[in-house]
Amino acid sequence: MNLQAILRTNASFPYVLIHRFHFSSLPSRTSSIAYSPHYSPFSSSSSSSSQWFSILRIAIATADLPLGKSVHARIIRSSRDPDRFLINNLITMYSKCGSLSSARCLFDKSPDRDLVTWNSILAAFAQSAGSEAESIQEGFNLFRRLREFFVSTSRLTLAPVLKLCLLSGYVWASEAVHGYAVKIGLEWDVFVSGALVNIYSKFGLIGHARALFDRMPEKDVVLWNVMLRAYVEKGLGEEALLLFSAFHRSGLHPDDVSMRCVFAGINKVVSDIGKKHVEQIQAYATKLSFYDDDSDVFLWNKTLSEYIYEGENWVAIECFINMVRSRIEYDHVTLVVILSAIAGTNDLKLGLQVHGVAVKSGFDNVASVGNSLINMYSKAGSLHFARKVFNYMEEVDLISWNTIISSCEQSGLEDESVKLFSGLLYDGLRPDQFTVASVLGACSSLKEGLYLTEQIHVHAIKTGITADKFVSTALIDIYSKNGKMKEAETLFKNKSNFFDTLRDLGLSRVAIANCAPKGTKELSKLIHFICQFFF
Repeated sequence: MNLQAILRTNASFPYVLIHRFHFSSLPSRTSSIAYSPHYSPFSSSSSSSSQWFSILRIAIATADLPLGKSVHARIIRSSRDPDRFLINNLITMYSKCGSLSSARCLFDKSPDRDLVTWNSILAAFAQSAGSEAESIQEGFNLFRRLREFFVSTSRLTLAPVLKLCLLSGYVWASEAVHGYAVKIGLEWDVFVSGALVNIYSKFGLIGHARALFDRMPEKDVVLWNVMLRAYVEKGLGEEALLLFSAFHRSGLHPDDVSMRCVFAGINKVVSDIGKKHVEQIQAYATKLSFYDDDSDVFLWNKTLSEYIYEGENWVAIECFINMVRSRIEYDHVTLVVILSAIAGTNDLKLGLQVHGVAVKSGFDNVASVGNSLINMYSKAGSLHFARKVFNYMEEVDLISWNTIISSCEQSGLEDESVKLFSGLLYDGLRPDQFTVASVLGACSSLKEGLYLTEQIHVHAIKTGITADKFVSTALIDIYSKNGKMKEAETLFKNKSNFFDTLRDLGLSRVAIANCAPKGTKELSKLIHFICQFFF
């Protein structure tokens, strides 16, 4: 084993980092932010709907309920009744933040409801219903009430209602909404018809889905893909191939989703006629550069990645198994992608099998594959295997170190995490914000944690990574727990301006939890100032 590997496996590293970084005692940093106790980001000049909405957008985008509630309270205290525009967006905010009861309460108290208001509350129920029968039923009740006030609605009304139909599992509800769509002239709307085709296929009514699909006067690529996916998910590979041929004859051009669907259906084709269609489609895909020697691996990697992005880890794994069985070429990127899927399932047995594939193909020596193996074993709860992979990697990079350090820290092996950090330094690598955040998390639980934190803090200042919110939060947490309130206060002040606090409210909450009980008078004022507006 080479020197690098020996250093990585040596467990006798001392807790002394000072000789490596030439640390000195922490400097006394007196920088502070200027703020006025009378300053309010919600000033009287900010009372227009557009200005309230600009702040509400932040709460909606970040799903920050405390911020949204504070905005709502300020609107109420502004001595003016919120207009429908604000009410509609407040309903949306409560919905996005997971507070369906607040959204419903606001809706019920609203004296002046327009179609947008109804659409907002329907969308709230569709988003929050999940599989709860009571919420789904209440969503249907609201839709019935809406129809008493509005003769005609829009696709924005039907979108959440159709989602409720899918969640309910009721075929009759879907058929009733389908009839309503016909009545108001939206049956041939591409979005509405596409949703209905998807619902019927999910309920196993492929015949209903295909009948509606065939009656559509205009079909876009998305609608063709919905029908293709329906056949593939039901194991009807030959029907999917026939539909793809019709798709091609329609004059529209298949996209990546189309090709993924049809390639997934290929494995389920058994008849000679079906296999002939497979050859024709592969020839067509080759012509479009979807399936030639140069792009084949890229296409499969992209397909696997998109399945994982959509949360379909097992679909990606099954696809990879079919690749191996069919002797389709793969590369190290394929293994990196599929290992991330396995990490999402915590399936150690399957991970070991893919590790064997990596060894057999020789890709286990690639750093990115090794890093993915470490991550996969850690997620599966086998830190022993993760450490073994790390120890025998021929080449390691900073990602390798970060992965194993983070894995040890998350597994409760803080002592080992700090020792590995020492090994990283002796290897001559420069830690980044991810390294520092992980090792600081380990330091917070160690007896020597404060001493190590002070040394790491100096390095973080020199390299400029104290600006990272995870690093600064970890530092504040450790200093405040150990009674180092001046240091915690300095870090807190440097982060706590209005816009930083909007983005990083988590940081302020750490400071409030740990600093407030024992902080300085000045820090207490600062915390009170922030709490006044954001909590």
